[in-house]
Amino acid sequence: MSLRQFMASIALSLLLLFLTVRLVQKGKLDIAYCWIWLGISVGALFVVVRYDLLVRLSNLIGAVTPTTTLFLMGFFVLLLMCLQFSLVISQHRRQIRRLSQELALRNGEGQAGRNGNKASIDA
Repeated sequence: MSLRQFMASIALSLLLLFLTVRLVQKGKLDIAYCWIWLGISVGALFVVVRYDLLVRLSNLIGAVTPTTTLFLMGFFVLLLMCLQFSLVISQHRRQIRRLSQELALRNGEGQAGRNGNKASIDA
């Protein structure tokens, strides 16, 4: 890895780390998701600093270049993120359905109460 690539990779990793922290501070990124992004930025920084481990892992799995291993790791990270987001979306759908049902029941009780009172007033 050339010095220019090393410096650019360090800068991008630190920028992602800084951006994640700032988004949490401003309240735009939830704490539940910041751990994923902090892990990705620290992992990227680790891969840059210990590039020799990436080369060794590439040789171990039979990849031709370390870039292939890096893209494979990135692909698995994206798959894990999609799984986690799917779990959160499923949980939110269940909560929305339950809240909608509770709201419908409450509105139904309110309508029945108003209709019953009106009938007794008319009588």
